[in-house]
Amino acid sequence: MAPYRSSREDRAAPPPPPPGPVADMVQQFADPYAFLRELVQNGMDAGARKIAVRVEALPGACATSVTDDGCGMSREDIEGPLLTLFSSSKEGDATKIGKYGVGFVSVFALQPEQVDVETWRDGKAWLLRLHSDTSYELEDAGPRQGSGTRVTLIQRLGREAFVEHARVAQAALRRWCRHADREITLSIADHEGGSRTGAMRIDSPLAIAAPVSVTAVEEETTVVVGPSAGAQHLARPTGGDGDPAVEHGQSFAGFYNRGLTLFETADELFSGLAGVRFKVMSHHLQHTLSRDNVRRDDAFWEAIARVRELVKGPLRRELAARLPQAAAAAAAGEAEGAATYAALLEAALSPPTALDPDEIPFPLASPVAGERSRAGLRALAPGREPLLVARRSDALTAAMARGGLPVVLCNHRATRALLKRCFPAARVEKAHAAYLLVREEREEPKRARAADAALLQVIADALARARHGVARVSLCQVEGALRQRSGFLLPGSEERAGPEQSCHAAREVVRRAARFPPGHALYLNIESDTVALARRRAAVDAVTAGNLLARALLVEAKGPLDPEDSDRLLDLSASPPPLAGAARGERAPAGGARRAPRGSPR
Repeated sequence: MAPYRSSREDRAAPPPPPPGPVADMVQQFADPYAFLRELVQNGMDAGARKIAVRVEALPGACATSVTDDGCGMSREDIEGPLLTLFSSSKEGDATKIGKYGVGFVSVFALQPEQVDVETWRDGKAWLLRLHSDTSYELEDAGPRQGSGTRVTLIQRLGREAFVEHARVAQAALRRWCRHADREITLSIADHEGGSRTGAMRIDSPLAIAAPVSVTAVEEETTVVVGPSAGAQHLARPTGGDGDPAVEHGQSFAGFYNRGLTLFETADELFSGLAGVRFKVMSHHLQHTLSRDNVRRDDAFWEAIARVRELVKGPLRRELAARLPQAAAAAAAGEAEGAATYAALLEAALSPPTALDPDEIPFPLASPVAGERSRAGLRALAPGREPLLVARRSDALTAAMARGGLPVVLCNHRATRALLKRCFPAARVEKAHAAYLLVREEREEPKRARAADAALLQVIADALARARHGVARVSLCQVEGALRQRSGFLLPGSEERAGPEQSCHAAREVVRRAARFPPGHALYLNIESDTVALARRRAAVDAVTAGNLLARALLVEAKGPLDPEDSDRLLDLSASPPPLAGAARGERAPAGGARRAPRGSPR
């Protein structure tokens, strides 16, 4: 029985199809915009290479058309398979997606005023006009070369309704057709709004939102699989060109036939695939009669088994291979490389793709023995030693690297937390809070050099008379920890070729200062307020400035002075020794003042 009548009935408004087979078939489509999928599918089944969708505003109305360059239809096709429910020319052809002959009825889901079907082949064209009451008219449209079909829906829509219709149509095409295996375009013409979009591509490669993925192609089946963990660190497409939100769930499964969506879910979990995103495209997968799910048949479960195999083997191997490259890119300071590394690192720490922590490489702020990244960090920081991190490479991290001490580069907001997650029992400390780089200050202008030389000699003499003699006293600059301190006692030699620089653990510097061991070099931090004040005073009175600074240095290092230290410093202030060379305007030894040898006159 043909569902469409050949006579017209008067009507004031476009009612839904009257009760009967057409209305029943329309109700099976949960998404009224699924008609776009059905028309695209018909074009693909007709052998189309290109399918163009157009949404155009008309005065008080809207025209939505789908045009393909497929084989077109003859009059026999129109009056037979097209207009007779359940009589499909695709029956028995395994290469055709539509199996039930009901897809075309979906054009009535939006209750259009009319539906025009223009089709041409063999030099002849036909125009089929369908009305909302299910009546139709078939006309000879004259000669036309080539082949193809255009289906146009005419709806009564106001301005706001048109804008919403265009938005939903675009979203529906991306939902149902984004992985089609041929070119699909969408153009929107809003004459009233004065805007017109060029033809935007809907079709895109079969891919997933994941930091790493593997693709397996076997006969007529393609499987793409990857972890969801870490994907949040990667840039996500925004606006109308982005993937549907369902693809960004904790888990995701998508099933397609020739790229047309059969079923997608972020809610249904399959055993062993929690935290996995995957897509399967296969000619063997079919939709259910209701067209809102995929058949759970042997082909379906074989595809699920293949996904599990890919996760256990190839996916984990690919992740392990990509991590060193990403760590090197992050170490080079690339913003995109740092985000990619953070994404891969989180995937490597999350099931089902978790790797052995000792096999995971981390980017280094400065190369150690020429290597920009290192795995097995716990072996390099044994016992209770902390894992050191820095946000950038600088002179301190370079000095630490020269000493064989790796500093993990955390130039992405997630890297430090992921490092701690990788080694939960380890302490993670900032390198610039745990270590310091001391660089001896180079010579300054002559006038300042003379005042500094006098100051340094007074300090050396004062500490010697207080029985806390040092090998020498020099000015320095400090990077990293303890920058607020005025002085640093460091191991040093009497003879050196030029300005020195050395790297030290802050806790060792503090412990050494408290003991104030003899024979060490004393470095005065020129950025310290106390030292800066003493240097200015030394230009007027080097003796007073030096004695006061010596007292301040002892208090800083040892805490409150014991009575003997205090008395010695008071005696020195009362009867200071003469300034030898510096008092006569001579230059002090390069780099600082040395204390007088034992037994020499004070």
